[in-house]
Amino acid sequence: MRALVWSFALAGFPAGAADLHDYAWTFTIETPAGVESSAWRVDLDPAVYAWVRDPALRDVAVFNAEGEPVPVARVAAETMAQAHEHTEALPLLALPADGAVAGGGDLRLLIERDAQGRLRRLDAGDDAATKAGERAWLVDASGLDGAIERIILAWESPASGVVARFEISAGDDLEHWRRVGEGSVLSLREGDARLDRNDIALPDVRAKYLRLRRVDDGAALAGLNASVRVVERAAAVPLRRWIDARAVELPADERGATARYAYALPAALPVEQARVELASDNALAALTLSARDGAAWSELARFTAFRLRSGEETLRNGDIDLVAPRRLDTFRLDARTPLATAPRLAFAFRPDRFVFLAEGAAPYRLAVGSAIARRPDYPLDAALASLRASRGRDWQPPQATLGAGRASGGDAALLPPPTPTPWRQWLLWGVLALGAALVGAFALNLLRERR
Repeated sequence: MRALVWSFALAGFPAGAADLHDYAWTFTIETPAGVESSAWRVDLDPAVYAWVRDPALRDVAVFNAEGEPVPVARVAAETMAQAHEHTEALPLLALPADGAVAGGGDLRLLIERDAQGRLRRLDAGDDAATKAGERAWLVDASGLDGAIERIILAWESPASGVVARFEISAGDDLEHWRRVGEGSVLSLREGDARLDRNDIALPDVRAKYLRLRRVDDGAALAGLNASVRVVERAAAVPLRRWIDARAVELPADERGATARYAYALPAALPVEQARVELASDNALAALTLSARDGAAWSELARFTAFRLRSGEETLRNGDIDLVAPRRLDTFRLDARTPLATAPRLAFAFRPDRFVFLAEGAAPYRLAVGSAIARRPDYPLDAALASLRASRGRDWQPPQATLGAGRASGGDAALLPPPTPTPWRQWLLWGVLALGAALVGAFALNLLRERR
């Protein structure tokens, strides 16, 4: 009942005279079959961003089946920031090498925990045998609350010439394991060139323990330690999406002395991570990534891209975190030396999210792109707080998806309205001109009388 009251209250909120024809394009909003809700959330996709004209996304609205606007609001970035990432060092304990106890008897495993329940010591009964062939390790992640996005390794020696490959498994009871990932870390030096990669991505793993097993036969890593990047996501936070940038030709006046490659996205997207992949094996390039921000170019990152072949595996540089998400669509890569083939460039973006109330009959449509229509500031936070009070603090509006799009007002909705005829201004100038003429006539008449 409280949700219904809020729905009626917001329905009377001033929404202006905008209708569907004031927007260039509309997209159907598809809700899961059999699910009923007073509110829904929907994420924008590149096809929507292509029609946006207002930097603050105020030319995005939602209409019901009768063509009436419904209360809708953009989820603030602070709300979505309920998800955050942090890096935390974890205990790394060496496991006995395969066959360490093959000479006799059973394996004696002594597990010692601290007051918080974390593993503090793992005694396999033959420390010398364990240390002699450290090829497997146990990471205690039992104290973490979030999902593990990647594991980060560091070691004391050797300082270079390292290409080490690991298989990673996860488990909750030290007996049953499931494989969750694999990857390589490396540290290479040649002259002034330096390549380092010390992290392995994981698919948001939630487990008490990780088991690392080194599968190559390279030199042992002395002083190995581990940390993990943990992601604590709320249900309301959109996941990152990856999209390839299309290679385009640079204008003649923007071609520099260095090798330069230009790219474009289908729309200006709030990019927050970049991925650059070289096209050829055993290639190395120092690159600068820039983006057009308005009329000027701004530098986003400087990095070394590489692609190395190691047996059956191809090693590549990691992804690049951008300083702050901005809506950008034009990019370029500058290299000190020309490359045989332009690198592949892709971006990750977290789509903007909107929440709307199910006012009126479905289906609902999302309208976007207008030169004149602007969405009013609906007090939707108060309505959602009321819904959470009755349905639970962690309740979130269910997810809806965007379907097919079609033209509404079309390109005409993106054109600024014609300048109105300034009748009042013309009338004022006419009165002034008439007054000046009367004053002139009066002055002439006075002159004639004096003569």
